[in-house]
Amino acid sequence: MTPDAIIIQRPDIDFVTFLGIALKVLGRSPAAMADASAIQLTDASRFLSCLASMRNPKALIDLNERLLPHISYSVLLVADEPDTVDILECAAGMPFVVAETVMRGVLAVIITGTLAQWKAAVLAGSSPEIEPATRFTFNKLHGLFRNEGLNLWAHCRQRQASDQWTYLLEDKREH
Repeated sequence: MTPDAIIIQRPDIDFVTFLGIALKVLGRSPAAMADASAIQLTDASRFLSCLASMRNPKALIDLNERLLPHISYSVLLVADEPDTVDILECAAGMPFVVAETVMRGVLAVIITGTLAQWKAAVLAGSSPEIEPATRFTFNKLHGLFRNEGLNLWAHCRQRQASDQWTYLLEDKREH
């Protein structure tokens, strides 16, 4: 079976409370730069921008590496047992729940992690030494997070894997 993945839990940020209190205690809105941006921001990227702006009102609107641990996502995966083990190895350090499904040898897994953890897991799972079915799963997660407006891998280049089915993510900064 080809593994499948879907994001099932996203951040739920109470911007009204957060920005109201921040305005009172900072004397300014940490959302000013994000709100003035022509870029369409998701709640997660807007929150990260606000966090950066709390310390520096002129902070760039980007996915600041230091702040990625403040945002968490949960993913539901369905995969064969051997693929599940490989996936969980790449997602090391993230809490997970595993359950058997009605299909023999197929497991359902919920994995929860911060954006920093997902960034590392997708990079690890999209490398040449990873089995294609596992790499396919992390390639899918790469696309899902990008569809969320979170390009955590802007520092990487995509290259077709030798299996012609998946792609590798290679850190451009290492070359």
